[in-house]
Amino acid sequence: MPGLLQAARAGTVVMANALGSAFLESPAMQGFLPGIAQRLTGEALSLPSLPTWWCGEEAAWSDVREHLEGKVVRSTFPRGGRTSQVHEALDARIDHDPDAWTVQGRLRFSRAPIWGGSGVTPRPAMVRVYAIADGGGRWHVLPGGMTRVARREDTSVSMQRGGTSLDTWVLTDGPVDTFSMLPQRLQVDDIVNRRRPVSSRTGENLFWLGRYTERTEQLVRLARSTLLLIDADSDATEAVLRAVSTLAVRSGLAPHGVPTLLQSPHLFERSVLKALADGKEGSSVAFNLAALERASQALRERLSSEQWGLIRTMDEAFALALEVMPDELPKLPQVLPALDRLALQLAAVTGAQTDRMTRDHGWRLLTVGRLLERLVGVTTTFECFLEVGALGSASGIDLLLDLFDSAITFRARYQRHEDLLALTDLLVLDSSNPRAFAGVLRRLRTELTKLPGSEASHLPLLARLPAAGAGLTLEQLRGASDEHIGQTLLDLSRSLNATALKLAEEIGTLYFTLARGTDQAV
Repeated sequence: MPGLLQAARAGTVVMANALGSAFLESPAMQGFLPGIAQRLTGEALSLPSLPTWWCGEEAAWSDVREHLEGKVVRSTFPRGGRTSQVHEALDARIDHDPDAWTVQGRLRFSRAPIWGGSGVTPRPAMVRVYAIADGGGRWHVLPGGMTRVARREDTSVSMQRGGTSLDTWVLTDGPVDTFSMLPQRLQVDDIVNRRRPVSSRTGENLFWLGRYTERTEQLVRLARSTLLLIDADSDATEAVLRAVSTLAVRSGLAPHGVPTLLQSPHLFERSVLKALADGKEGSSVAFNLAALERASQALRERLSSEQWGLIRTMDEAFALALEVMPDELPKLPQVLPALDRLALQLAAVTGAQTDRMTRDHGWRLLTVGRLLERLVGVTTTFECFLEVGALGSASGIDLLLDLFDSAITFRARYQRHEDLLALTDLLVLDSSNPRAFAGVLRRLRTELTKLPGSEASHLPLLARLPAAGAGLTLEQLRGASDEHIGQTLLDLSRSLNATALKLAEEIGTLYFTLARGTDQAV
């Protein structure tokens, strides 16, 4: 959650799970529980711990290495990876980084009857019980609990892997107290009072949910176009290759200092393939997918189960699709289908955000975040192509249209008239094109006026944007040369790019400052 650590340090928020306690969720801890219990209490565990071997201990890994069959291999660290049964591949992977892996005995789950589309079926299940402290140093296990059920017969019981939960009740022999503090029937005032403002924490996560969604979409589209350009026998000019190289570096798709497509297409391709699934690189596809999941995790109550489930599985599915042995890179036939699937999934997420969320202030912030990120993306793209004169060829125009997702509209409107003025009309000045400068700015002006606050608070934000359109008209370009048009568009792209970044910063200052003492309402 953005700003959470700052707020915790400022003492403005109390966390039930203290920072740093996540290591207790590591499966490796179960291997040490018998020793911990004996050391702290002088007694053995009342219930046996699941047989566990942390591979970071050389003796433990040596003991279990030849007996992986029938065992479960898990990531040692929370959110760190996936269960795997490919033992031949795992031997080398564990040897490469033994601390990251833990081996456990397979747990035979109980079965619970679940009603599905085909009737009642048995599913693996486990019961989670709860204990409460009485203030005198003693704990009491509460009756009942929550039964977690696996998604399918052959999967583990995990809420993160699509499982569900059921209330588990313990029946009593006597009457039950029916007192409840909940109102028996909602009144008009109750209905009105339910329309509560969106907290700044929720608003900030929604804002970044929109930004991460749009940013990931742009990265996926750029990655696919770049890899296809490298792989195909294209007629791309040197200017186009320079533009793509620059755009890939600025977008984080390729690292700084890598040889360009002109210098070494092979090395550039390897750098792109390596960066795609690098979750530690702050601008990679994998990193943004993980950031998207974290933002949505804090918004579970506002997202539909379908949208949440899709976001939750995208990261894992993409990582699995690109999974290779250590010191190897994924191959192009492996990467392109993964990017295509991810593009479809992101389109579904976008559709859910657009059509299945209530139009409150939170949704406005999500939309503003998407629009600002889109404005940054399209202006950066235009800027990279204009700087090196990459729009003087058909290959450059075709690639730019693909990146703007506007190729079909352009062909229908202008056929093969591939000139800079036509490109300017569709990608810069057309307010009906959702990816054109004017189209993004039109929606941005509308949504900014609907954000919480007075008209006076909106004026400084709106003042940074052109009053109408993109701040440019076709009439201003009448009779201008391509060189003049290109320079005008370059200046406009740079100006709007800086504006978008500044607006994002000002919105954050206005609505998302968590360390002020109390949470703001938006």
